[in-house]
Amino acid sequence: MGLPLHSRIRQKAKIILNALLALIFPSHAKHETIPTESIRRILVIRINYRIGNILFTTPLLRALEHRFPGAKIDVLIGAKYPSPLLKSTAVENIFDFPRRLLKNPFHLYRYIQRLRTTEYDLVLNLNSGSASDRGATFLARGIYKLGFDASGNWSPLTHVVTAPHQSVHEALKPLHLMEAFGNNANDFPHKMDIALSKEEKIQGLEELKKRLSLQGYAWGSKAKIIGIFRDARFEKKIENGWWKEWYRHMKQLNPNAVFVDILSPDVKEKLEDDFYTLIESNLRLLGTILSQMDAFVCGDTGPMHLASASGVPTIALFKATTPTLYGTLGTNDRSLSLQGFTPEMTAAQITQHLQSLPPAAQGSLD
Repeated sequence: MGLPLHSRIRQKAKIILNALLALIFPSHAKHETIPTESIRRILVIRINYRIGNILFTTPLLRALEHRFPGAKIDVLIGAKYPSPLLKSTAVENIFDFPRRLLKNPFHLYRYIQRLRTTEYDLVLNLNSGSASDRGATFLARGIYKLGFDASGNWSPLTHVVTAPHQSVHEALKPLHLMEAFGNNANDFPHKMDIALSKEEKIQGLEELKKRLSLQGYAWGSKAKIIGIFRDARFEKKIENGWWKEWYRHMKQLNPNAVFVDILSPDVKEKLEDDFYTLIESNLRLLGTILSQMDAFVCGDTGPMHLASASGVPTIALFKATTPTLYGTLGTNDRSLSLQGFTPEMTAAQITQHLQSLPPAAQGSLD
């Protein structure tokens, strides 16, 4: 089935508008190395409203922190709720761009004025196909403006790099922007990372102990703690019947394991009576708790990327999307396609993977 009429009209209007703006504001960007000596203030633009896409900025943020030690980084994203995930010693301000601003010209004007109060040494547009990102790049004040080379780009970039091949993981594409500073994408870690401090991990362990103890769990055993999250968007969601059968086989293969069901507004009840449960709306605090589990199993959804970025060995189950583009990236992670895999086969694969992990990979405070 094709796109609805209103969607096709919106796409056509977007193409026409972009073409018109490209004529009015032609790009004069250069494929040249950017001088780095004076870069002290950086703005990263990725106006998006989904947890996974926000976490996809973290490899680049960590690379910028390494490449420009002492620099202060501001980040412009879509929604406010994932902003704690980007907190670090180098990230100073995280601005959100609520959708409602587009319906209120006065508030939009005040927002633009605030955006323009700081003159940045470097502005990075991570998504050349986003009209919102192009518009924010256009309005931001910056000496150097960097993005990917794209046809019809009306954003006033000063420098561009060639976009990587489509098969590159979505979290690793932005790393190719580091080529503008004489680096290579492979010069930096290829993983998502919310930069949890040791103090935060200790807090996460204390929270995990407290919440499971309140449900009758006795600490001191050597049981593995395995978290799961069953919710996902649309066709990516795995049905409860599959999860129940998977759990039956997991318990047979891992009789001493403890399972924690991460609940959400759409998943209000635990899968089985012997599950422990966890509810936490603060995403960074949830990340600290997940970091102290031994493993996390989830479909292709935001909490899967959060778990991986928190450092817990994460097993991602893919039902409809492509692991190559959206899978986990951690050293101890694994992405599994469910095509042709039964719950029993999946449980066996996960158990084998968990048994292969070094002890330090599980519940680590390092």
